[in-house]
Amino acid sequence: MKIFGFLALFALSSVANAGSYNDDLKKLFEITGVVNNYIGLNSQVIGQMQTGFLRAADQNIDGSSFSEAQKKQAGEILKARFATMVKNYEEHIKKSMPYDKVTNEIYMPLYKETYSHADVQGLIKFYESPLGVKALEFNRRVGQEASKRTAEKYDSIIVGFVERQIKDNIAIAKNEIEAQVK
Repeated sequence: MKIFGFLALFALSSVANAGSYNDDLKKLFEITGVVNNYIGLNSQVIGQMQTGFLRAADQNIDGSSFSEAQKKQAGEILKARFATMVKNYEEHIKKSMPYDKVTNEIYMPLYKETYSHADVQGLIKFYESPLGVKALEFNRRVGQEASKRTAEKYDSIIVGFVERQIKDNIAIAKNEIEAQVK
């Protein structure tokens, strides 16, 4: 009986520690800005979609044989299609990978593979210290600078891919206008 009681107490202790481990991980995520990484990624994707979409739309519409009225109409169709594309993307992300789900399924397991509960508690103490605050600020600046330099070096790869994908939407808009003319 004593062994059973000990095992039950140990099991309850483990469950209690798991909850506080998760709570501490969530606190660490708040301190280190994990949520900003999630939000920033989605904002970046939308920004790239918009830049590439509008650039490709302008090039294709301006180079077409449409009248000025048709070019204006095509521009409005494409703007509406882009707004719908963004709305669909945001809804899809919200449903299929909300922040809490990503945190529980991706970030928490990754951190748990590397950091014990005691490690996480130590990290929290560190990031709440003056040096930790300085390190976080530096990491944020480094991330921004790395993003800027990455864009400078690899933008052509991203733009090329986005332009190829967008051509399909432009073709749809052109076909819609041509179908109205016929």
